[in-house]
Amino acid sequence: MKIGLYASMNNGDVFNKDIPYIAVDGGLEHLHRQSIKPLCAIGDFDSLEHKEYLEGLEVLTFPTHKDETDTELAISEALDRGYDEIDLYGVIGGRIDHFLGVLIYLRQHPDIKITLYDDINRIYLLPKGKHQIGCTNYKYFSCFTEKTCALTLKNCDYPLDGYILEPHDPLCISNQCHGILTIENSEDLIFIESQRIGGTYGE
Repeated sequence: MKIGLYASMNNGDVFNKDIPYIAVDGGLEHLHRQSIKPLCAIGDFDSLEHKEYLEGLEVLTFPTHKDETDTELAISEALDRGYDEIDLYGVIGGRIDHFLGVLIYLRQHPDIKITLYDDINRIYLLPKGKHQIGCTNYKYFSCFTEKTCALTLKNCDYPLDGYILEPHDPLCISNQCHGILTIENSEDLIFIESQRIGGTYGE
C-alpha cells in the first residue's frame, strides 16, 4: 500500500491525491492549502505557523530534542500502519542536512520503497540489477553510488558499458534518456530523474 508524507519544505502540489497522507510538522500547512486532510500529523510542530490546523486531527507530538528527525518518525509511523511504499514531499530544497539525512535513510533501508518528490525531480534508490525505465516526463537523470559499481547505460546521450563508477565520481550527472533507458548496475544507486535541466523548462 502507498502513502504520502509531506514535510515542511514547500515543494508544490502533490502529484497523487488518491492516496492517504501524513503531515510532517509544517507540512500540514501545504496539505491544508491543497485541501488534503491527513491521516495524522506528526512532529514537534516547531515549524507549523497555523496551530489551529491541528484541530480535529490525530496528532502525534514529539519533543524538539530527540534522536530521530520528524521525517524519520513519520516514515516509522507509516510502516507501523502497514504501508510499504512512500511518496515523500517537502524535503528537497530546504535544509541540506535534513535532505542528506533522508538520502542516508534510503541507503540504510533498501527494503522500503521511498520516492522523494519536488516540482521537477524524483529521487529513489535503484537496487542493483537490470532495469528498464520509460522516459516520460522525467527525461533527464543522474546517479550516484556509495560503493564501487559496474554500470552500463543504454539509450541515453552518454551511454556506458561496464564503467566502474566510484563513490564521489560526478561522471553520471545530467544525462538524458531516449525511449526506454536500460540500466545494469552491480550496486544500489541513488537515482535522480528530472523533468528539465537548468533553471527553466527547456534549458
